[in-house]
Amino acid sequence: MNFEAAIFDLDGTQLNSMDIWEHMDIFLKKQNLTVPGNNVAEICARSFEEEAQYTIDLFGLSSCTGLPAAAESHGH
Repeated sequence: MNFEAAIFDLDGTQLNSMDIWEHMDIFLKKQNLTVPGNNVAEICARSFEEEAQYTIDLFGLSSCTGLPAAAESHGH
């Protein structure tokens, strides 16, 4: 089969990215970070990249390791 174009549906109809954020909440809690009660409401209207940046900014995470920036700078 030869295709000239493909359409990908990534808005939650066929691929649900919200499961990723539920697991992220578990990860953040294991890092002793308090997840705000409105976290789902804050991220559900954002794109995947916007959700990631929001989470990085909210918790002061390093975008490379996922560790809090202060812990990363101390070699943890």
